[in-house]
Amino acid sequence: MIAHTPTIFASVAWVALIMAFCLLVVGRFNQRDGLLTAGAGLLAHALAYVCFMYYGHAPMWLTYSVPNTLLAVALAFYSASIFRINQQAVPWLPVFGPPIILGLLMILLMDTSEPRRLAASGVLMVQCLLLILWAQNNQQPDGRAHLLLIGGAVASLIGILIRVIAIVTGLSDEMRYDISNLRQSISVSIGTVTVMMLSLGLVLLSKERIEGVLKHMALRDPLTDLPNRRAVMEQMDSEIERARRNGSTLAVAIIDIDHFKNINDVYGHLAGDAVLKHCATLMKQRLRQSDGLGRYGGEEFLLLLPETSREGAAIALDDLRAHVANTPTKFGDLNIPQHFSVGVWCGIPSTQDCGTTLLGKADTALYQAKHAGRNTLKLAEDITISALV
Repeated sequence: MIAHTPTIFASVAWVALIMAFCLLVVGRFNQRDGLLTAGAGLLAHALAYVCFMYYGHAPMWLTYSVPNTLLAVALAFYSASIFRINQQAVPWLPVFGPPIILGLLMILLMDTSEPRRLAASGVLMVQCLLLILWAQNNQQPDGRAHLLLIGGAVASLIGILIRVIAIVTGLSDEMRYDISNLRQSISVSIGTVTVMMLSLGLVLLSKERIEGVLKHMALRDPLTDLPNRRAVMEQMDSEIERARRNGSTLAVAIIDIDHFKNINDVYGHLAGDAVLKHCATLMKQRLRQSDGLGRYGGEEFLLLLPETSREGAAIALDDLRAHVANTPTKFGDLNIPQHFSVGVWCGIPSTQDCGTTLLGKADTALYQAKHAGRNTLKLAEDITISALV
């Protein structure tokens, strides 16, 4: 179906303007979410298509050079939004270098026809490819918004390729913005697809990032940045099921910092927080990637050691205990000593075992370790390793 080309330009401009208004309103009170930047891109996009409408009725610089430069600016704003949404520094030169280059090329090639059109198409295609790359590299875990961004950039590439093919095959006059034909209708109409997919993709990318932040906050301990009780308990349930299914051993350890109340009373609660963060950091440094460590509550930590024998768990945890005891916390000018006691259950979970029962066994072993003098490791079922530093 052949449509009136200026009318299509007007339709795309209206769509871009409406989407720009929506994004600017949404981003009004949160200038760091990237939506204001996306809205600025849509405004540039709308203005470009308004200029295209007057092709053949106004100077060439206003109806070709300026709008193509505005399209490059719009793509630059879309790309910048991807980084701002993800709270990353915008690589200004790669993002806004192409519009500057395109603007200079339009000035230098003003009196040409095919070279000017090929230069504009080439720069815009490079920007679309960069947008695809950045969208792919900045996708949210399990997110789908980047697919819309990639789809919008690919649609734009297709529209530009239609024009490039016409130019290199000697049909460039058929792609003048004041001529209506099927190829022109398809090429220009793709602009609507590009505007909608890119704007919706950026909105959804912002939504996915916010949801990711909220999920992180819900499952992380804000002080130590370890998984919180809920998260580590969920991980323990998964490890129990996996160990039961594979017939492999699992070690469940409850770690408790000794005399932590005294640390708070003597040095203050800020020092106590520093001790907790320091211990968490020390333990993370000594654990395997497959191990799970979380803050169980207060001064207690829950540690999961999958596929670990009783002897291996005893050796690993005693090494961990000694490392923490030998590395005091630096707090201002102070070196605050700390050590912990640990109770461990290790074995192959039975069908009757669950998180509550295994924690109960590990907690009983911890109680024994406390009464054995602290700074001690005890394994459930009467196997004990004790070392005082």
